[in-house]
Amino acid sequence: MAEKFKRWAGFDPHSQYVRNYIDSSNMKAAMCMSFFVMFVEAWMILRTFAIILFKIENRSQEWIRTHMCLYVVMLIIATTMFVFSYRYLRVKKRSHKTVMIWVSIYSLISATFGIYVSFLDYTKGEQILSFITMVLFVECLIVWRPYVSFVILTASFGVFYALCASAFPATVATKINLFTTWVAAIMISVSNYNQRLNEAQKDQGLEEISTHDELTGISNMRHFRKRAQFMLQNAFEHERTLTFMFFDIENFKTYNERYGFIRGNELLCKMAVAIKDEFAVGETARLSDDHFVALVDEEEYAYEKHIENLNRTLKELEGDTYLRLRVGIYHTEGMKKDGSEPEDINLLCDRARFAAGSIKQMADVSYCIYDEKLHEQQRRKRYIISHLDNAVVDGHIQVYYQPIIDAETGKVCSLEALARWNDPVYGLLSPGEFIEALEEFRLIHKLDKYVVDLVCGDIRDELENGKHPLPVSVNLSRLDFELCDIAKIIIDTTKGLDRKYLVIEVTESALSMNQSQLGDAVGKLREEGFSVWLDDFGSGYSSLNVLKDYSFDLLKIDMRFLEGFGKNENLRPILETIIELCEVLNMKALAEGVETQQEYDFLKSIGCDRVQGYLFSKPVTRVDLKTMFNEGKLPV
Repeated sequence: MAEKFKRWAGFDPHSQYVRNYIDSSNMKAAMCMSFFVMFVEAWMILRTFAIILFKIENRSQEWIRTHMCLYVVMLIIATTMFVFSYRYLRVKKRSHKTVMIWVSIYSLISATFGIYVSFLDYTKGEQILSFITMVLFVECLIVWRPYVSFVILTASFGVFYALCASAFPATVATKINLFTTWVAAIMISVSNYNQRLNEAQKDQGLEEISTHDELTGISNMRHFRKRAQFMLQNAFEHERTLTFMFFDIENFKTYNERYGFIRGNELLCKMAVAIKDEFAVGETARLSDDHFVALVDEEEYAYEKHIENLNRTLKELEGDTYLRLRVGIYHTEGMKKDGSEPEDINLLCDRARFAAGSIKQMADVSYCIYDEKLHEQQRRKRYIISHLDNAVVDGHIQVYYQPIIDAETGKVCSLEALARWNDPVYGLLSPGEFIEALEEFRLIHKLDKYVVDLVCGDIRDELENGKHPLPVSVNLSRLDFELCDIAKIIIDTTKGLDRKYLVIEVTESALSMNQSQLGDAVGKLREEGFSVWLDDFGSGYSSLNVLKDYSFDLLKIDMRFLEGFGKNENLRPILETIIELCEVLNMKALAEGVETQQEYDFLKSIGCDRVQGYLFSKPVTRVDLKTMFNEGKLPV
C-alpha cells in the first residue's frame, strides 16, 4: 500500500530515461504554451496601442502603463522560453536540473502574471479567467510530480483567494468555482503525470529490448553501432584517436559442455558486467555468443591493465576448465579531416576481431594490436573470399598431385589431390592461407566440390584414353559435412566411375568435433564402396577415441611425427607402436612428410605400408606428373 501511495503521489525515483522523456514532454508543452502566450500578448499590446491611438476604450493612463508593461514583460519571457524549448528539442544537451529550473521559473512567472491580472479584473467585477487560464497552462501542460502539483495549486489558489478577499468578500458562487477548479486541476495534473510516466516506462522497456542484449543486459550491437558512429564522427572531426577492442572467451564451448548452458550464461553475464565496468568511460556491447566489443575515446588508454583485470576475473569463474580472454585492438589513428568520411563501424570491429584471431594459437599472448601486417593479411583474406567464384570460373584454382609410394616396392601406388591457387594479382597463394580463409567464412565446401569435380574429370579423361588411372585421394574439410550433403555430392559426381579410383580423406579433428553428423556421412561413403582414410593422425588429442568409434581403410600419420627424426629417441618406439596398432585394426599405414632416405628406410623396416613426402616428389601439375612417369623418375 505504501509503495502504491508513493507512486501515486510521485515520490518514487525516476530512471534517467524517464527523466529525459518527461523533460522532452515538458519542453514540448512549454513551447506550445509560450507560443500561445506570445500570440496573446502581441495581440494585447496591439490592442493597447489601439486604445491609445483611437480611444476605443475609456482607460486611464495608469491602467495603460501597468498593462502595457505586463504584456511586454510577458512577451519577452514567453519568447525566451520558446527559444530555449526549441533548442532543447533540437539538440537535447541540457541536464534535467537545467530543464526543471527553466520550467519552474517560467511557470512561476506565468502563474504570478495570471494571479495579478485576474486580481485587477476581479476588482472590476469578479473576473478570474486569466488566473484559471494560466494555472491550467502551468499545471495541465507541464508534468509535475503529484505532490508538487498539490503544493503549487494550493499555494496559487490560496494566494489568489487571499488577494481577492482583501479587496472585497467573494460570493458563494465564486468560492465554489475556485474550489471545484482547484480540485479539477489537481486531478488533471495527477492524471497527466501518471499518463506520461506510463508512456515513458513503456517506451523505456521497448528501448531496452531494442538496445540491450537480452542475456547480459549490456548494449547490443545495434545500439553500439549507433553510439560508435556518433563517437567516430566526433573523433574524425576533431582528429582524435578511438580504440576498438574485441574480446573472445577462448574454450568457452568446452565450459558449456562441462557445466551446462545455465552456468555458461551466468559466466557470460558476469564477464559482460566486468567488461562494462573496466571500460566505463566508453561503449561496450555483446557481439555474439562469447564475443564482446568495447570502444574507448582515449588517446592513451592503459588497456593492458584492464585486460589483466578481466583475465583475473575469468580465472575466478573458469572452475576446472581452462579459459582465457583473447583481445584484439584497433586504433583509428591517422584519421584526419581531409574531406573523406570515417570508415564503417563493422569494418573497424572486424579489424579488432582479426587481430584477436591472429593469436589463437599463442597461449602466452593475451592481446594483439592491428597493424599494417595484419591489415595486409586481412586484405588478402577478403580478396580470397570475394574472388573464389571467379577463380573457379577462370581456372586459377588447379589440382596438383603428390605421389604416394608403396614402401615395399618404392613405386607410386596412388596420388593425393591438393588444391593450388595461382592468382593473377597475388601469384601462387599458400594453401594454408586460402583454405583457412575459406573455412573461416564457411565457403570451403565450394572449393572441395570443385576439386572433386576436377579429379573425377581427370580420371574420366585417363579412362577415355585407354589408360589405367591411379587412385586419387581428396581431402574433405569438417565444414563440408555441415554446409552441404557432401556424401551425396561425391556419390553423384562419381556416377559411372569405379569407386576404387576416388579415396576420401577425413581429418581426425573433424571426426572428434562432428561425431554424429560426420560419422553418418563417412559410414554412407564406405557403404557405397569408397575407401576412407583417416588423415593427420596424432595431430590432436582424440586420435584413439576416433579409432575406437570408426573404421578406416588407411591411417595417415601426421608429418610432425617425423620432425626431429634421429634426434628424438621417443619417435621410433611411438611410430612402431602406431604401425602395430594399424595391423591389429586391419588398416594400412601411411607416413607423411618423408624427406630423407634414413626416414624412409626406418619406416620400411617397421612395416609401414606407404610413404609420402618431398623425398619422392612435391605436389606437381598433372602435366608434370605425366612427364615424370614417362621419364621413369617415378616408377608406377
